[in-house]
Amino acid sequence: MPASKLGEYQVIQDIAEGTFGKVKMARHIITGQTVAMKYLSKDAIASSGTKMRVLREVQYMRTLKHPHIVKLYEVISTPTHIIIVLEYVGGELFDFIVQNGRMPESQARRLFQQLISGVDYSHRLKIVHRDLKPENVLLDEELNVKIADFGLSNVVTDGEFLQTSCGSPNYAAPEVIRGLRYTGPEIDVWSCGVILYVMLCGRLPFEDPEVHVLFHKITQGDFYEPTYLSIEARNLITRMLAVDPVKRITVPDIMRTTFFKTDLPRYLQPLPPPPGPVLGTLSSLVSPTRAIDYEYIEGIGRIEDDIVQELADSMDGVTGEDIWEALRAEEGPQGNAVKVAYMLLRDKRRSGPDLAKFEEKERDAALAAMDPTMNLSPLALSPRAGEENNPFDRSFGEEEGDEDGEDDGIDWETTPEPQESHFAVLHSSLPGQSQAQSQAAQQMASRARGSPSGREKRKPRWHFGIRSRSPPMEVMLEIYRTLSVLGMEWKEKKFLGRLGGKITNHERTLIERKPEMDGMSYEGDEGSLPVGERAASSVFYVEARARVDDIVVLIDLQLYEVDEVNYLVDFKHQGYYRASNENGAKKFDRAPSPQPASASASDAGSSFSVEREHRPRELEEDNTVSPYLFMDLACRLIVELAGGGEMADGGAKE
Repeated sequence: MPASKLGEYQVIQDIAEGTFGKVKMARHIITGQTVAMKYLSKDAIASSGTKMRVLREVQYMRTLKHPHIVKLYEVISTPTHIIIVLEYVGGELFDFIVQNGRMPESQARRLFQQLISGVDYSHRLKIVHRDLKPENVLLDEELNVKIADFGLSNVVTDGEFLQTSCGSPNYAAPEVIRGLRYTGPEIDVWSCGVILYVMLCGRLPFEDPEVHVLFHKITQGDFYEPTYLSIEARNLITRMLAVDPVKRITVPDIMRTTFFKTDLPRYLQPLPPPPGPVLGTLSSLVSPTRAIDYEYIEGIGRIEDDIVQELADSMDGVTGEDIWEALRAEEGPQGNAVKVAYMLLRDKRRSGPDLAKFEEKERDAALAAMDPTMNLSPLALSPRAGEENNPFDRSFGEEEGDEDGEDDGIDWETTPEPQESHFAVLHSSLPGQSQAQSQAAQQMASRARGSPSGREKRKPRWHFGIRSRSPPMEVMLEIYRTLSVLGMEWKEKKFLGRLGGKITNHERTLIERKPEMDGMSYEGDEGSLPVGERAASSVFYVEARARVDDIVVLIDLQLYEVDEVNYLVDFKHQGYYRASNENGAKKFDRAPSPQPASASASDAGSSFSVEREHRPRELEEDNTVSPYLFMDLACRLIVELAGGGEMADGGAKE
């Protein structure tokens, strides 16, 4: 067969129809492997403003290479369509359960092991699915799981939260139903718990024809546990369907349970983390490296010589060396037609009952690639090329925005550039974005920077504090009231840079900001002096302390501007010291030091400024104080601020 047929497919029939077009069954001409071709209309994508959703799905599926996740082979661009070539899988877990009812525990466990293995792999790459349900869990002819449809997926970044309410109601976690923010992995755990229940029981744990009743059952965690479930299965489902996401079991903990580990195939055991820069023994350093009889190329895996030769033999005028050269070529994530054909032919061989045997070999190869004593080919772990020729960039004009301006249940948020504060007195800088992003996150960020959009959305970030939309001075007044209610003490501000203000209510001590009075040393002064901005900004900064038993906790509170209407009260721990219990000692007096000191104990405890000068390492190393004292104090502040007035509209998460 001529090599010109290498990148061609023969369409066989339509098998499904989606939002943007049809899904067709096709056959790769050279290898004969059956694939699914997802046709996406460019006009439909452009008119609905969903380019970023489709692009995100493609990026994630290119990153995910796991035996129980549907593979993406390539993306083809035509004048009218984007065509995504995917692994073809014949059936759905949903249809299997409808036809066969509840499964024996051994069969359900096997499918659950494959499902959790795929979910764990994606979470390790910082990708959460967010729409796991039996319809998106496909089954091949040998009843092996293939996780599909990453259209609602997103990248998890340390310190950030997601808020999009997406997925199917019967499989959605309580925090998603309530519209709360979440990190991501915990909602996949909930969905997997529902799927496990459905496999073992043949019915949903939460169902009702009335949506509001269904939501109530989900948020209450109200479901029936059949007596025929084993103790191990019942305990695991209960922990996966915990309403409180903090108490919900994690994926790594699931993989340590007896239910999961029973009869677990070796290839499903997660790979260990890559070895760090730690030298071994001297003998290991001087020992000769161990040779291996294959080549390992990142992104493809263990290269099998017989597949290379079969591929060469199927085309006229192509040698095995030509195939090797194409496999080693650095051509970016899109790859080339030879790489696609190799993976198709490899997967065609691996389909069937011997999947575990092939995957165990692949796992051993991956472990060998991580072993520094293995003598891999110099070309084995070659890096990928830079930017690929992205069919999305070629097919859509640069004038297109990435957002449609409406909330249609998809998370459109992209990594924001640093924002400048527009409120001079609240001069501050919120914590910058974490640099620890996954490869998929970095790719998406570079795409977002490379394509202009009409406007930017901010990603929610984690701050330890409380958010408010009240005017800044009202927030500060509420802070001082809260400190007083909790019996805390704060450092007096004797100079605010001649910031203008006026007492408007002597009974409640309300102070109204008066910019026209800036620079006056007292009310009515005609001579104006410049405002000291640095000193003036300290009006939004409080140095405080609280006594908990015999320990005094030092804490700073700072009001930040998040945007034009939102402000954030942030808490910072500044240390501890021991309080005095001697007769006549005041509440915040310092306990006498066992070493000679230049000042007496009463002198040291009577001045707030002295405490701040000796802030670090106030306690001896053998008398370490638990950090939970500060956390408890901060939580009490948050609760009091949230309930103490109208200023708070959020919790401890921003």
